[in-house]
Amino acid sequence: MLLKKTLPLLILFPLLFQGCTNQRVIYDASHKPAALKPEAFKKADRLKKIKAPAFKPVAERPLSPAVLYHLLSGEIAGQRGQFTQAVGQYMQALHLEPDPRVAERAARIAVFAHDDKSALKAAKIWVKLEPDNLQAQQVTAALLVRMGRSDAALAHFEKILTATRDIKNTEGKGFMLIVALLSKEQDKQAAMAVMDKLVARRRQDPAALYADSHLALLVGELDKAATSINKTLALKPDWIDAHLLQADILIRQGHNAEALKKLAAATTAYPDDIRLRLYYARKLIDEKKYEQAREQFKEVLERKPAHVDALYAMGLLGLQVRKLDEAQVSFEKLLKIGKRTNEANFYLGELYQIKKQPQQAIQYYQRVKKNPQYIEAQIRIAGLLAGMGKLQAARNQLHRIHAPTLEVQLRLYLAEGELLRAAGQPKKVFELYTQALEQMPGNPRLLYARALVAEKIKHLDVAIKDLQLILKSEPDNIEALNALGYTLVDKTNRLQEGMNYIEKALARKPDDPAIMDSAGWGYYRLGKYEQALKLLRRAYAKMRDPEIASHLGEVLWVSGNQAAARKIWDDALQQTPKYKLLRNVMQRFME
Repeated sequence: MLLKKTLPLLILFPLLFQGCTNQRVIYDASHKPAALKPEAFKKADRLKKIKAPAFKPVAERPLSPAVLYHLLSGEIAGQRGQFTQAVGQYMQALHLEPDPRVAERAARIAVFAHDDKSALKAAKIWVKLEPDNLQAQQVTAALLVRMGRSDAALAHFEKILTATRDIKNTEGKGFMLIVALLSKEQDKQAAMAVMDKLVARRRQDPAALYADSHLALLVGELDKAATSINKTLALKPDWIDAHLLQADILIRQGHNAEALKKLAAATTAYPDDIRLRLYYARKLIDEKKYEQAREQFKEVLERKPAHVDALYAMGLLGLQVRKLDEAQVSFEKLLKIGKRTNEANFYLGELYQIKKQPQQAIQYYQRVKKNPQYIEAQIRIAGLLAGMGKLQAARNQLHRIHAPTLEVQLRLYLAEGELLRAAGQPKKVFELYTQALEQMPGNPRLLYARALVAEKIKHLDVAIKDLQLILKSEPDNIEALNALGYTLVDKTNRLQEGMNYIEKALARKPDDPAIMDSAGWGYYRLGKYEQALKLLRRAYAKMRDPEIASHLGEVLWVSGNQAAARKIWDDALQQTPKYKLLRNVMQRFME
């Protein structure tokens, strides 16, 4: 059965129940109706919600049976997905009883039903009954803009600006409410035109110019956004939000270096602003300037030693640049103050894992509780146990983990398979994945994993069949295309068929060294040595992998360039002295 979009019960029930029990509708000043939450407003990370000023209660008015009938009929129609009928019933109720709460619900339901004409009619009644209601002004203004009546909308936007002007600590928030509303409109030019008219009356108001810049950024007019934010900062150079927005705009324009330069100057001018430093540090991380980012986080911690975000970031950066002692101090401070303890324990486990101290790593991983990193921590414990030679204990560890979803169960199967593979037990890996596929038949990741191990234990028919099954449901699966193609050119005489798969993969991912290696090996098997060498050299330049070295060396050798082949093999052997395929190739040609 197709799911229908239905009106939320909570929108409709309170009004009905009040009418049925008391036969009255009272607009209570404490009532907070569901507010419109424009997407752009939610995403503005430096904004706080504004509370509308308190409204005077509307005098009690009894609801007639006819009004209650229309309200109930509208509710039933809405629950059935019959939105046109729902709007009609609410509009009839509003016609009989011009009550602000009925008007509000009618307007919101009509918006939900994309009936802008009815929504505007209801909104006008609502704003007439409650002219000081900020939400009523917002809804009415937005609907007028949507219907191309921007001049009429201006009066309502002006009311919003007047209502928010004198609220403490809300610099420019009235304008930002307007930005949030206008940014949702499909006609971006019309939305921008409304903002331009509002700003035209306030050319020396930094809040107006800031809002103009913000909306221009949201609708993609980057040059206009840059011009307005520069004017904002000329009028109010100490406005931190404006500095942050300026950096956002420069980054969107692709001027990342200029953005960092501006942020550096701003942090010098306002050294004690924590928010500015944190933002600058994050942008430095985006540019992989880790040392400079660390310096900014250090500055934050000098001013606020227990700043949670700065401590966490310093810990992660310490891991990234391998300053492990510094990372340890940061994560231990988080544990001491009781903040982000799960993350701190997880990364301390990782830290000790890097230090090759498995017992300590396990202790920290065990302290990670039920959070997004819990499963990964448990899997890492199993890996550490296996690395200590305790394979059965490692498997038992994985078996004890509760898998709340099939996705988690899949992760556990794959993790156990990897433990067995690393322990040199490919047949057990094959059996495990076969068992897993009984629980999750057709799962592409399991089929792919089983195909790889099947090829190793010479179950070539299973490997080919599994990869073909993946491609039947996912014909553009690059990994499966490459794996099937390589298997065919390496293990069978179906060379051209295999190359067809590899070439499809290479067309979709032309710079992937593993696929280039497959293609090079395929051309070699077809006797096309020149094409093979070209691809294998490119692959080896991108990834110094021993298998690629084995292939490249072999093609060089049979092409008559034994000296180059020996050098490739010797270099690879120094990096991976135990790699079996490499040793086998060298023995085959050099002994």
